Amino acid sequence: MYKILGSDGNEYGTVSAEQVKKKTPVIPKGELDWVFLDSLPEFAAAFTPSSVPPRMPPSARASKSADGLNAIIPYKNARALVAYYLGVFSVIPPIGALLGIPALVLGILGLRFRRRNPEAGGSVHAWIGIVLGGLFGFGYLALIVLVIIVHRHSVR
Repeated sequence: MYKILGSDGNEYGTVSAEQVKKKTPVIPKGELDWVFLDSLPEFAAAFTPSSVPPRMPPSARASKSADGLNAIIPYKNARALVAYYLGVFSVIPPIGALLGIPALVLGILGLRFRRRNPEAGGSVHAWIGIVLGGLFGFGYLALIVLVIIVHRHSVR
């Protein structure tokens, strides 16, 4: 059993070696995105199931409930989570044009990350970021351009 250091600097645990192997995000050399260790071919031998199923320790049962939390808040897919919040806040008129476009881009990146790492979750959050970000981001941008055009014609 191990303790792990989270990205927030706090210690978490105890977790089994199997959980560390499957839940550890890494960026392989030459890649741009995070992936989980169990998705890399060079670690395939470490993830082959044994003939005897291991007994689930209490920490693994706690991890199952943490995975349930990931379905609600996709903390393993930060792009999708940020896309969601940017998309929701892009509804606000003055800042909608500024937040909508990044929400759209991060939503697409979140979906790509989810496709490569299914356990990361976040596809609903990514889609909300894409739809709201695209709708309000481009909508407010078009409205700003229209106001500028109308203002220029009324000044002449």
